[in-house]
Amino acid sequence: MTDLALTVRGARGSMSVCGPQYRRYGGNTTCFSVAVGDNHHLLVDCGTGLRNLQHTLGGEPGSFTILLTHYHWDHLQGLPVFAPLFLPKNEFTFYGPGPDAETVAEMIGAVIRPPWFPVTFDEASAQKECLPVPERLTVGEVSITSIELDHPDPVMGYRLDGPNRSVVIATDHEAGNAETDERLIDLARGADVLIHDAQYTPADYSASRRGWGHSTWQHAVATAQAAGVRRLILTSHDPDHDDATIDAGVSAARASFPLTGAAYEGMELEL
Repeated sequence: MTDLALTVRGARGSMSVCGPQYRRYGGNTTCFSVAVGDNHHLLVDCGTGLRNLQHTLGGEPGSFTILLTHYHWDHLQGLPVFAPLFLPKNEFTFYGPGPDAETVAEMIGAVIRPPWFPVTFDEASAQKECLPVPERLTVGEVSITSIELDHPDPVMGYRLDGPNRSVVIATDHEAGNAETDERLIDLARGADVLIHDAQYTPADYSASRRGWGHSTWQHAVATAQAAGVRRLILTSHDPDHDDATIDAGVSAARASFPLTGAAYEGMELEL
């Protein structure tokens, strides 16, 4: 069996940040990648962390299969400056929420065009195909299952089953809707790793963040326990949360779910 790994390229929610207080977990917005074949990369989201992948690529033509959780800016803003998108030798297949291919292309193109960017998405010279997210998909040796989560505007959660391990990604999700929560629990049931939104502290969520589309470490732990996952990784870190704040959330979560960590740039998870 092939040795595959999911690499965290960015794990910050809402907007990118920089400074010494963010050094250990990183300041780039959400992007995950898997090298599924020779010069073939499977990506989940295209936040600013996408540029971390760019610096690892050689000059050979490449294929990129991209699963978008949704179209909020922090999950797309790495794409306009991703150099491979502007090379005709490269091939991109985008899967995103929406009823048809035209909707997916329209949503991506809405933010990659003047006056917000010098060129349009259509003018990017790589070969591009846009498709709605199917319930099931296979990319290389990775089997993918998708569900809809709870977040402003449609958002998808993904389970990636590789040759050796399974990883579930729920980057932007607000717990509390019984039907959606049960859907995520079913998706994550028995998975090796659950990567779950924990953008807010319990105090912040209770005070003023209900309905904003994000969860707390308490919500993440409850889902991990209900699904019987082996390991929990907190993600979508708030831009106002420095390393120490994230450490505190991890420490609190471990009291109930010992195998808890937080996503950081460069983290690798076996698939």
